[in-house]
Amino acid sequence: MTSYSKLSYIGTVIVMIGLGVSILTVMRGLSTPIFTYRFGLPSNYTSFLHFPPMWPPRNVRIAVYLISGEIDLLIFDRSNYDLFMSSGDATPLREFKGLGGGTFNFEIPVRGEYYIVVRNRGESTVDGEVVLTFWGFESDLTHLSIILLILGTVLWIWGRFFGRRLKPRWLILFQ
Repeated sequence: MTSYSKLSYIGTVIVMIGLGVSILTVMRGLSTPIFTYRFGLPSNYTSFLHFPPMWPPRNVRIAVYLISGEIDLLIFDRSNYDLFMSSGDATPLREFKGLGGGTFNFEIPVRGEYYIVVRNRGESTVDGEVVLTFWGFESDLTHLSIILLILGTVLWIWGRFFGRRLKPRWLILFQ
């Protein structure tokens, strides 16, 4: 095999891998995992939620259903959650104060561990649930599949069409 056909072959393999990642991205994007957490928060109490263990970079619909009272809902990434646990003072990615219920959309920036903190600042017990619905395509897999498809196509074109012309003439003597 000459060098241009090797380059074309490598490009074909990378395109096939890119197509596989694209199919995986679409299949994962069509599923909508739903996680539910029911709680009863006594007065002036904070509860920490950690589900699922690794959040993909997708859109999340957060639905809060309360029977009575109001809560604060804070979303932390791993580093800010650790800071919040040690000092009680950290900057959340999103913060919803005084919720009596409702639905909110949140976009997860990168794949990783995220935590939800539910806080009752009132004087009475608050009963309710938080429902997370993941939807949309995972941005990191989408970017990876696009990069692989473009890189594989460029290598295939380079090896197929330009590889022959760019070969120096003096190398032909040594083959």
